[in-house]
Amino acid sequence: MLFETVCLATDFSPVSVRAADYVLRLTSAGCRKVVLLHVSDGPKKQFVISEPPGLDADSATAYEDTLRDRVHRECSQLMMESVTRFREAGLEVEPLIISGNPADEIVRIADNRNVSLIVVGAHGRTSLSQAFLGSVSADVIRRARQPVLVVRGSESQ
Repeated sequence: MLFETVCLATDFSPVSVRAADYVLRLTSAGCRKVVLLHVSDGPKKQFVISEPPGLDADSATAYEDTLRDRVHRECSQLMMESVTRFREAGLEVEPLIISGNPADEIVRIADNRNVSLIVVGAHGRTSLSQAFLGSVSADVIRRARQPVLVVRGSESQ
């Protein structure tokens, strides 16, 4: 089969939903399994918030842990909704939520799972040199051994 196993890298944004739509269309090209991958670039991701006033160091750490837990729960919920969508379409789904550098992990998982196609969305919100694709998608294209389908955010892009 041409695209029997597809790796869909998702950040659960609208462009990732569009990319998921493309994966669903690949069933006619032999897609039977989706490796649904969300990579959190945890150490780099900073919350732009202010802590409530008057917190000591221990309370501030607990507050940050609470925020991280909330983000993880929301991510897990979005992952389960995505899994349900693909399963309802008759596809086998392997959901993965991991931490690391997104491009590194997408390429690594694609190789480890022997996927035949990587699908990524492109926000294009980075520097001018990467504005047409996005930094993660451009890096995946450069490094992947498999074909990469890059889905833009809207029909007009």
